[in-house]
Amino acid sequence: MKKIKKIKIIGKAKIYETDDGKYVVKKEKKDLSNLFDYLSSRGITTFANRINKIDDLIRYEYVETSNFINDSDYIEFIKNVAILHYKTAYFKTESRKVFKDIYNKLIDKVDYLKDYYNKLIEKIDNEHFMSPSSYLIARNYTIISSNLYFIERELNSWYNLVKDQTKTRVCIVNNNLKFDNFIKGNKLIFTSWDNYLVDTPIIDIYKIYRNEYKSTDMTTLFKEYNSVFKLNDEEIKLFNIMISFPISINLECSEYNKVRSVKEMLDYTYRTSKFISSGVFKELIHENTNQNE
Repeated sequence: MKKIKKIKIIGKAKIYETDDGKYVVKKEKKDLSNLFDYLSSRGITTFANRINKIDDLIRYEYVETSNFINDSDYIEFIKNVAILHYKTAYFKTESRKVFKDIYNKLIDKVDYLKDYYNKLIEKIDNEHFMSPSSYLIARNYTIISSNLYFIERELNSWYNLVKDQTKTRVCIVNNNLKFDNFIKGNKLIFTSWDNYLVDTPIIDIYKIYRNEYKSTDMTTLFKEYNSVFKLNDEEIKLFNIMISFPISINLECSEYNKVRSVKEMLDYTYRTSKFISSGVFKELIHENTNQNE
């Protein structure tokens, strides 16, 4: 056995440095060997190569990494996501009840948020002196309310598209995508596959948007995604609905942190509204409509 010189812990992984080089050891939550065999058969290699397995511990080859330094790195990331979806996508028979359940879950969330903000604005209206955070909410209440009605309208439109369908497009979904989980080195890999699913591609791109909307230009990023894997109308609508839900605000903290929380929610809402109204997916809907005429 090679002598271990150093052990470095990053998250749930341990990096061992030995006389013979470096390797990574990570506890396996579920067996990924069949997944990696399938991905390899589809020409997808964005996962670390396994060396061996002892009980529930997996030893992987170490990949020398470099940090994200410019927009081209983000493009490389999203291209690999799109390739994963494109090469593993297929249409699956689905019960109409599944679409109804999705609709009910999301419409319940809309109703909850409408009630929450209605009660909040009533409480603010009864304040003798508005706090800075209350003022921010009151001043932007129309935007918040309009956004929730937009979600409700689009959700009804989406359900009308899918309610009679019996098939839906699914693919391998990593289900843990953010820039920090992508290694760019002598090999391109996604570092975590433990939560993977076979489900709609919207799950991955929704999480990318929510996690990284501040990091780079989302319109450029998703144009690149769609150059490889084009979403259909119902997928675009569902994506727009999901990203439009406002970020939760925390009003159980200091006034300074309340203001920060409300500002973050408003910033996200404004950015997302702009992305939807003038971004890539609006253009794609127009393209799809023109192709069908």
